Amino acid sequence: MKFGKVLTVAALFFASHVYAETIDLGVAKNYNAFVFNNYQTSGGWSSIAGAVAVGGNANVSSSGIGSSATNAYGLVVGNNLTKSYGNVTGQTWVGGTLTAPQYDAYNNYSHASAPIDFSATKSSLVNLSSSLSAHSATGAVEYKYGSNGYLTGTGSNVEYFTLSGSALSSITNWTFNNILTDATLILNISGTNISLTGGWSGFSSYNTLLNLYDATTINLSGINLSASVLAVGATITGGNGTVTGTVIANNWDNSLTLATGNSFDAVTVTSPVPEPHTYVLLLIGFGMMLFFSRYRKPHKSKLVNI
Repeated sequence: MKFGKVLTVAALFFASHVYAETIDLGVAKNYNAFVFNNYQTSGGWSSIAGAVAVGGNANVSSSGIGSSATNAYGLVVGNNLTKSYGNVTGQTWVGGTLTAPQYDAYNNYSHASAPIDFSATKSSLVNLSSSLSAHSATGAVEYKYGSNGYLTGTGSNVEYFTLSGSALSSITNWTFNNILTDATLILNISGTNISLTGGWSGFSSYNTLLNLYDATTINLSGINLSASVLAVGATITGGNGTVTGTVIANNWDNSLTLATGNSFDAVTVTSPVPEPHTYVLLLIGFGMMLFFSRYRKPHKSKLVNI
């Protein structure tokens, strides 16, 4: 067998083994705010166009909450709900005690089977956040002129960027280079206490997920962000801003406006990754074919007497 044929066989061997990873927010993507623990808006009024899910206690007395066509409920609360004012469009599911003396007659509160398994969802999203944070960056990040951030991609459908949370507090504008329109952008952001502000609306051209995997507190104030946020261990604080997308957090104490649209769409990333035993078999086969192609015995020729 010629050397070129050997390479062809090797290429087919590698191409037949692929690793697929799905980046999916699961049930949480159907909500504007998905909170594992407690929800309140102590800093003022919060206007939320989509649905809200809260695993613990919720006080929505200073919230206007919409609904979603993909949900049976506009508000899901795993434990106790307080609602002395505020408004919820659509049905409300409450797992614990309901305190809503003024508005009880105007809403349909249900105690049917729980629509969300918060524990299982949290476990899944914690694993997703950890998995994404382990990815090496494909693109480059620069910070210039005090308030400008630059993301340079590779022209791929999925781009990973590694950002320092401490550097983002002053970044209010973003410029994108060599990034495909509608590409999936995963921003892995380090740091425990993070503040974001200013104009982040440029991410609306992309399928963007901010993965704040280490964060315990995230202050979103005066921000215009068009992307989804995955912050499984964080409390969201602040206010006076708009986020268009899904925000996933541990606790919520923020008076932001949340708008529907630009929620993170699930994407499957595939890459050729042979299994360990494939490497061994390939190397053995490659060596044998190369040996026989170079050292095979010549054909014997007949002697003819003249």
